[in-house]
Amino acid sequence: MAYTTFSQTKNDQLKEPMFFGQPVNVARYDQQKYDIFEKLIEKQLSFFWRPEEVDVSRDRIDYQALPEHEKTHLYQQPEISDVAGLHSGSQPERGTAAADLDP
Repeated sequence: MAYTTFSQTKNDQLKEPMFFGQPVNVARYDQQKYDIFEKLIEKQLSFFWRPEEVDVSRDRIDYQALPEHEKTHLYQQPEISDVAGLHSGSQPERGTAAADLDP
């Protein structure tokens, strides 16, 4: 059977076998034939924050209300963490990078 992007043949994917059935025209992720796949997807998604779980509507307002020294701290903190990681040995290649460039 030749592959077509949008086949006109009626096909119910929930009744097809997992392998060697009619080809899927458009992948659908809202329906699962086997419940175990839906459970696995939910478990995988539970390891990360979902956008609907994090309310960021007040972030800009809160940032604008911060004093200038606290805004500066937000930008300096990643630099401080980077230097701390450098000294703790988690990034040894960055500590020797300057020495490698000297003749």
